[in-house]
Amino acid sequence: LMPGFADVFQIFRLDEFDEKSALSVLDKVIESKERQSGVAAEFGAGPTIHRLFRRFMPYAAFPGQSVAFLRDAFEKCSEESESLLKLERLLRQFVDHTGLPELFLRDDILLEQAEIQKQFEAKIIGQPDACRQAANVITTFKAGMNDTSRPLAALLFCGPTGVGKTALANAMAATLFGGGAADQLADGGFAAGHIAEGRPAFDASSRKEDRLVRLDMSEYSSPGSAARLLLAADGGPSEFIKRLRRQPFVVVLLDEIEKAAPEVFDVFLSVFDEGRLTDRLGRETILRSAVIVMTSNLGAGKTGAMGFGEQTAPSYDDEALSFFRPEFYNRIDSVVAFQPLEADSIRLITEKELRDLGRREGFVKANLRLSWTDALVAHLAESGFDLKLGARPLQRAIEQELITPLARFLVENPNLKDAEIHLDCGASGAVTVESQPA
Repeated sequence: LMPGFADVFQIFRLDEFDEKSALSVLDKVIESKERQSGVAAEFGAGPTIHRLFRRFMPYAAFPGQSVAFLRDAFEKCSEESESLLKLERLLRQFVDHTGLPELFLRDDILLEQAEIQKQFEAKIIGQPDACRQAANVITTFKAGMNDTSRPLAALLFCGPTGVGKTALANAMAATLFGGGAADQLADGGFAAGHIAEGRPAFDASSRKEDRLVRLDMSEYSSPGSAARLLLAADGGPSEFIKRLRRQPFVVVLLDEIEKAAPEVFDVFLSVFDEGRLTDRLGRETILRSAVIVMTSNLGAGKTGAMGFGEQTAPSYDDEALSFFRPEFYNRIDSVVAFQPLEADSIRLITEKELRDLGRREGFVKANLRLSWTDALVAHLAESGFDLKLGARPLQRAIEQELITPLARFLVENPNLKDAEIHLDCGASGAVTVESQPA
């Protein structure tokens, strides 16, 4: 707005609805829609919608989105010739809108911290402490004990490269929001719109989107980076902001946060403290349904913190405290330390990658089962580990040394079905592939 434009108006502030008034409004909307549509709402529809929005979208001003949600539910019932709007349908619709798994929406579904930690440890090998802290975030959210005026969590993942920091962020996104594989946001970004630009307020397809948004902070290290993070070249919202407005239930991964310009740290201060981003025009973007994960290699180059073995790693908490300004560091919920990988962990990661390989489409469609020898595991574990890069080269080693001969074997045997594919490795390191009846 132009300076002084608001001064010509008389401003009236509307107070937020209390619970009793909010439920009364919802009941009146239900009564009106029942008369118009001929669809009856199951008892408790109003309180159910109010509970879901108050608990999981507390920043959505009432009655706006909650009433739109209710009307949309009635319309879908009419389109499908259903005479009753059931509570189960409302839950499913809210799941489609937010991407939250149903276990977070229903109090009758129990969730144990140990169960979530076990799931994380099955994906992130050799990092039990990091998995425990990530599981704590999940169970705190499930119990409704998170501070609704801030993001679900602001975590700093510290440790050597290639030890599972990004993988754990992906696992958290999958557990919380049902999606993980990272959307890389750079200058090419998303072709994203959001509600204010004509996108439907409730789009079930949003559930299928990836729920981990990744920013390479080395791209925001120069002067003017803060403005570029928030604004596009034409003055509108940046692709990052559009993405968050379209789908606020995400894990935001700030990769190598220490490389960002100081002005970018200032931007995220308000995120950690109040759960919102504000651009220079005063436009707000809410991140109170997001998990903020920052990764850092601070201290990883010090003695004992690189490679694998049983060396003592540095105190990453102290490293973070000495690098970040106190006001930034104090707003971080937890500094999560990732330890250097040991030889046993590398072997377990190799076996996990082989199991994942056996679940690829080519094997599943032909009902093929993959098996392997200890010699193959030992060879891949050795060739796929780098002292500085951790387990990161392992996938490349599997692709180069294993996938090529395996793919050649399958192409040469196109009719092979219902069999076991056995992998071995000779003294020279060459991979051998043979089949036998399952």
